[in-house]
Amino acid sequence: MTQLNGIPVEVINHYNNLHKFHESGLVNPAKIDSVRSEIAMIERDIPGINESQ
Repeated sequence: MTQLNGIPVEVINHYNNLHKFHESGLVNPAKIDSVRSEIAMIERDIPGINESQ
């Protein structure tokens, strides 16, 4: 598995896609908290993910 700064590229791509989806305005308002929660979970569980972009 390819990694960037010790973080799997697949995780970085998923994280970036969540941000794009969140910012697109296409998220169902009833589901926006789920997207935010998943972003927060990744940021909590993988320190340094913000710098890996």
